[in-house]
Amino acid sequence: MRGSLLAVLCLLTGMLSAQELKLNVEHYELSNGFQVYLNEDKNASNVYGAVWVNAGGKNDPAEATGIAHYLEHMLFKGTEDLGTQNYALEKPHLDSIRLLYDQLALEADKEAKLSIQKLINAQELKASEYAIPNEFDRLIKGIGSSGVNAGTSNDYTNYYNYFPSNQLAKWLDIYAHRFQDPVFRLFQSELEVVYEEKNRSGDDLEDRVYTKFNEYIYGDQPYSTQTVLGSVEHLKNPSLTKMYQYFKDYYVANNMALVLSGNFDAEEAKPLIEASFGNLERGEVPEFPEYETNSFEGRVVEKVRITPIKAGFMGYKLVPYAHPDRPALELIGQMMSNGNQTGFIDKLNLENEVLYAGGFQEFMKEDGSAFIFFVPKIFGKSLNTFEEQIRDSFLGIGAGNFSDEYFESIKYGLYRNFSLSLEELATRGRYLGLSFIYDLDPEELLSYSEKIQAVSKEEVQRAAAKYYGEDYFIMQSRTGFPKKVKLQKPPYKPISERTEESSVYATAFEEISETPADPNFIDLDKDLSITDGYLYYTRNPLNDIFSLHLSIAGGVGKNPNYSLLAEALNSTGTTTYSTPELKNRFASMGATYGFSADYNSFNISLTGLDNNFNETLDLLEELLTDFNPTEQNVKYLYNQRTTENKLDKNNPSTGGRILYNYGLFGNQSQYKTRMPTRELKNLNPDILKVTLKELLANGFNSLHYVGQKEERELVGAITENPLFRKNTVDRYTFSEAQNLAETTFYVINDKKAIQSYVYYVVNGEPLNYEEDYKKDAFNAYYTNGLSGLLFQEVREFRSLAYATGGNYIDPTYEPGKMGRLVLFTGSQADKTVDAVNVVYGLLTDMPIYETRLEAIREGLMLSSSSSKPAFRDLSRTAETFLKTGYTIDPNELNFKEYSTLEFSDIVSFYENNIKDKPVLVTIYGDASQFDINQLKTLGKVIELKMEDILVE
Repeated sequence: MRGSLLAVLCLLTGMLSAQELKLNVEHYELSNGFQVYLNEDKNASNVYGAVWVNAGGKNDPAEATGIAHYLEHMLFKGTEDLGTQNYALEKPHLDSIRLLYDQLALEADKEAKLSIQKLINAQELKASEYAIPNEFDRLIKGIGSSGVNAGTSNDYTNYYNYFPSNQLAKWLDIYAHRFQDPVFRLFQSELEVVYEEKNRSGDDLEDRVYTKFNEYIYGDQPYSTQTVLGSVEHLKNPSLTKMYQYFKDYYVANNMALVLSGNFDAEEAKPLIEASFGNLERGEVPEFPEYETNSFEGRVVEKVRITPIKAGFMGYKLVPYAHPDRPALELIGQMMSNGNQTGFIDKLNLENEVLYAGGFQEFMKEDGSAFIFFVPKIFGKSLNTFEEQIRDSFLGIGAGNFSDEYFESIKYGLYRNFSLSLEELATRGRYLGLSFIYDLDPEELLSYSEKIQAVSKEEVQRAAAKYYGEDYFIMQSRTGFPKKVKLQKPPYKPISERTEESSVYATAFEEISETPADPNFIDLDKDLSITDGYLYYTRNPLNDIFSLHLSIAGGVGKNPNYSLLAEALNSTGTTTYSTPELKNRFASMGATYGFSADYNSFNISLTGLDNNFNETLDLLEELLTDFNPTEQNVKYLYNQRTTENKLDKNNPSTGGRILYNYGLFGNQSQYKTRMPTRELKNLNPDILKVTLKELLANGFNSLHYVGQKEERELVGAITENPLFRKNTVDRYTFSEAQNLAETTFYVINDKKAIQSYVYYVVNGEPLNYEEDYKKDAFNAYYTNGLSGLLFQEVREFRSLAYATGGNYIDPTYEPGKMGRLVLFTGSQADKTVDAVNVVYGLLTDMPIYETRLEAIREGLMLSSSSSKPAFRDLSRTAETFLKTGYTIDPNELNFKEYSTLEFSDIVSFYENNIKDKPVLVTIYGDASQFDINQLKTLGKVIELKMEDILVE
């Protein structure tokens, strides 16, 4: 015992001296008060840029909630010079719309409201004659941008995307311009989109529960009294006047910040930043009202009926984000539940005491809280029993009932996760943005793990005693299905105008100078090494965290029980270690592990400290060779499945995915081939052992190491161990969708669903290496972004869906098989058939806008030349394209073709792979809200039930 303790303490001492990634960060302020945060990283392939606004949903007027979020949508619509053909002619109609919405908000009579809405619609249609929809997105995509998006939280709003470094001047110019004299055009159609988003949240059980919980936890603060999406009543009666006032109040230079992270030159960027964002006007920001922070005296109980099974939700009041007690509370949160599954709530799950339990902490600008949930077994202990058990665990932390070794392993888990997060440009950008929102020194925020290491056990005990004592809130939910509020489809005529004109701003934007591009692709000779065709080595240039990804070809497509095996390996110990002991042993070495199975492969992930690589790999080997499932573990798997079944039936989004899976693969869907619950209940644990033995019998198809060990040492450690030998038997495959003779609709009726979740699939042709660039061009034109055909025709012009998306997928690993186009729309139920008709029309007769070619060509050249994967993803990306038959990075091949791309290339890809082919459509939603007979005019309709597509 003494020797074991000494070994653990030696490991932990190594952790305390682990490498910290020191980022190059500069923070300064322009003369107008605008804040700038710059993080240069010459190892990055592109730049992540974001603008942050220090205002969010909590700043909404109480009588007009949802304004901040709606404004976020409208700031993609353009300005007086962007997104319009002629603002002078457009403006009178926009002014009328603004006044009419003010009248609508004051009118109480339903018929009078309807008359005003029709007048608004008439003015919208006239104004739309001058609008250039999604011009912002076309321009931003034309400079090679990706991940274009925005988000609104309670505390802030941010706008962001990735872009090539040589486009910095253009990116800065258009991002600054969008916040100067914005015009909220196409307001009515976007309002319907916000309706759709509100409906979507109503289908989400987690969202409903958390919203109800928040009503109690923050007292009179806006965090409790209003939501970011806003109330249904306020969404029905929006005020453009109040939205413009919100913009005027909060979107001022001294309340905003720019974040740049990636491969750019800060000194070259500074004058460009001054020239663009230096023009934003300073303003006086309204003071946020002071609310008395509420607290609970003793145990405060609220009983509700909002979940499909009984559940408990505990809440403790914590502190704001910038509070000095936050690091200690973060450690307590990890002792509650963490990625290593060594927290006391994780133990409830692993030891099969509950169906499911978890928790997290939330730190916001004005307040903070802990959210803990637990779902008892149907015939298990009571809600009160688990509540007491969780409360006592927190009290135990306050009393110091935890070992020094455990405490240090918790610290290292936070260090490891924080170090990994700093590898991502977007996450760095987020930290820098949060330092602005919460008024923190960015260096302090980025040295977070150092602060964690400095927290003592006594500080954690004091924090636990202060915040996790006898004063808390408990919400007990019995089985219930609360009525969902559905926003109905308004009687509006859709926008009919289509234009390919350019605005005044767009013309000037194209004249902005740019530096020459420096294409960067995967270099198989320099970026990675491959030994014996299966062992991939990539050097980690940033920190001392290694990752090892092991894969065996043949997932649930080969053996449906592999997914069950993966769950078992994640929740089972060995003959030497119980499950909690094994989790703690990995955590003591600063490591974490996970198993998963998909259609094509069985995967193992191992992440930890390079100094402990050999010991960590040995422990993984011990788990694989001494796997010891018991009847208790089988009970755990059974309870997980029964809980999953219950939740799946009450989650329309999940139901939609299961139906889509059935549409793709029919009776070979993983939900049809999996072991039935009745068999799982009586499963002999030895069958899991046999399944693992069979899985490992042929070795591994690939092992990907990313770290700082010397390559020779790593290769020796792997190849000399027979467990990790090369697999020469199994091969990765591509799962083709079932081939239909005619267009077919699979429909499942769920009367409780607010939205319809609709997937569309068209089988294409085998992969053509020489013409794969045409696929990229087709995706850019058809599906990608706000300016793609799908988004424009379904959402922008007709407001038929909030969520749209899709892509044409190549047949990876087996290029001779059929690729496929997959599309998705999420519509409120009464718009389902309208949305399907529009998408079906796009599939059968693709609209032609040849004027978009130049922007697509330039965007593809720029994005492909700056989208080289980060170092942790290099080798797995390379393996995929090598085993698909490429000898170099496909991005490099396609890049050479983009310069001569013609619109006929897009058309030919469409005609060869999509046009006149049968379409599979899966629809999960409330069928009483749409006419199935209309679907029958397009193809065969097959009505199904959940038991037809899901083996419980």
